[in-house]
Amino acid sequence: MQIALAKQQASSAVKSLRDKSLLDEVPKKLIAQKTGVDRNTVTHRLRSSDMLLSAFLGTARAIGADPVKVLDSAIKSTQEQEMETSA
Repeated sequence: MQIALAKQQASSAVKSLRDKSLLDEVPKKLIAQKTGVDRNTVTHRLRSSDMLLSAFLGTARAIGADPVKVLDSAIKSTQEQEMETSA
């Protein structure tokens, strides 16, 4: 159960980065330059439901997001969802 919850939280955090990059209109090319990877790699990472922690931190900073706040929000939202479904 804990692994499933962790995967859900990771997915929520990555989705938050994807949403922020789209809402703020941050070009993938710029994210790629700031993180030192190819634009296609950025696209792949943002489309996935999971990401290496180092990639997550770099991507968050590249789009101007606080990675700690993104993770905190993802954890809280998934915990709330879990409490609602178990109630």
